[in-house]
Amino acid sequence: MPTSSAIARREALARVPIFSGLRERDLDELARVAHTRRLAARDELMHKGDDASQVYVVIAGRLRVTTTSADGADVVLNLMNPGEVIGELSLLAGGQRTATVTALEDCELLGLDRRDFLPFLHGHPEVAAELLQVLAKQVIRVSEFVEDTVFLNLPTRLAKRLTHLARAYGRDVDSGVRIELKLSQHDLGTMVGTSRESVNKQMRIWEEQGLVTSKQGFVTIQRPRELEELAGFVNP
Repeated sequence: MPTSSAIARREALARVPIFSGLRERDLDELARVAHTRRLAARDELMHKGDDASQVYVVIAGRLRVTTTSADGADVVLNLMNPGEVIGELSLLAGGQRTATVTALEDCELLGLDRRDFLPFLHGHPEVAAELLQVLAKQVIRVSEFVEDTVFLNLPTRLAKRLTHLARAYGRDVDSGVRIELKLSQHDLGTMVGTSRESVNKQMRIWEEQGLVTSKQGFVTIQRPRELEELAGFVNP
């Protein structure tokens, strides 16, 4: 008979898309070997270069995935939300972590050790297939970031990123769409491959034009369609 904590882990795993099609006994099998990990805001889950021995699923909270160049410049590769999987690439390939993952807010995760997770994948090819789709989306996301950085100017890149953030985290308010994710201009710079100063300059221009406002780390897009046009998502 599963313990109450094991039942809670099973229920949490059932809400994760790659595990949602599993039978209850398969979820119980995973829940028995999973362990809970809690992080406070700004805590590191993993650091680039660490040995890869666990994969994590996000139960609550959001995390930021970054990589750092040889000269110390950070680039945000992704933001991770509840239901998503973290650390699967380096876990499957073996070796070291390829990125640093930091909590943006208080987080709860379930960790699975490599020695438990890999045999589980061998016995459940449908989960392995779902995981391959997750990996494919990551490759597409990184490829898009590289292309944007090379081919698009800063206003277009920043407009595109803010539009994506608004679609993922936006809330309609009287003045437009407020992105419910606290981000500094340094954070925005690392998301679009530029400096904080360059983002600050562009945001000031847009604020003077009445296109966006930024207050206490929260951006409100006052004219969303115009920003989408700048991003190239809709025709002017």
